[in-house]
Amino acid sequence: MSKIIINHEVTSGEEKSLLTNKKALKKDNEINYYDNNVKVIVKVLENKVLITREDNNMMINLEFEKDKNLITDYVIKDLGLTVKLETRTKEIIIKDKMIYVEYDVFMNDTFSDSFTYKLEWREL
Repeated sequence: MSKIIINHEVTSGEEKSLLTNKKALKKDNEINYYDNNVKVIVKVLENKVLITREDNNMMINLEFEKDKNLITDYVIKDLGLTVKLETRTKEIIIKDKMIYVEYDVFMNDTFSDSFTYKLEWREL
C-alpha cells in the first residue's frame, strides 16, 4: 500500500466540487480517500471504473463502462431505502495516474443529471 496525493473534481451542471492535495492510500488498482466525511473507494479494472461513496447516512456504488447503461443502488441508511439509478457512461479515460468519467444519471427512466468525475494522483 502506498501513500499518494490526489486531486478530484466532480462537476454537475453549474456545480463543481474540488478536492485538492488530499492524502489517499493506493493498493494495486484501488484508491481510498475521504471527501469531507464521505469515504470514497475507486477501483480501476480493465475498461471499467467502480466508485463507492459511503458515510453514516448513505452508500452509493457507481459502475462505469463506456457506452453501457448500468444499474446502481443508492442506499439511504436511516430510512432503510434503496433507490435504483441507471448510469449511462458517455466517456471513460483511464491513464497511468488519471481517471476521467463522463456520465448521465437516470431515475425511473427519466434523465436526472449529467456528471464528470476526474481523479489525478501522484506519489507522496
